[in-house]
Amino acid sequence: MTLFALLAALTTAQATASAPPVVWETPPRIEMPAKALETGVKSGVVVLRCDFTANGIPTNCLIVSETPVGQGFGREALRGVRTGRAQSGQAGMREITLTFETR
Repeated sequence: MTLFALLAALTTAQATASAPPVVWETPPRIEMPAKALETGVKSGVVVLRCDFTANGIPTNCLIVSETPVGQGFGREALRGVRTGRAQSGQAGMREITLTFETR
């Protein structure tokens, strides 16, 4: 049985003072990393910096921070963000925060 992480909070932080928050057309789908489940970790937070294309596709994403470190949250955030699409017209570099929690 696959345990899906609850995307409890999908918020965005501004990469620059002029960058508005990302508005998602299709939010990223993320799963709780297997390592976190095996070690009993119940939640995690990852901040990514991505360049969004004019049609809402996140590209060139980098991990800015990951808590807790070493549990696979960063890798899962990078995988999961590829499933999301921002509303059109939001091109540019943005920071996004993905929060993982078990149900």
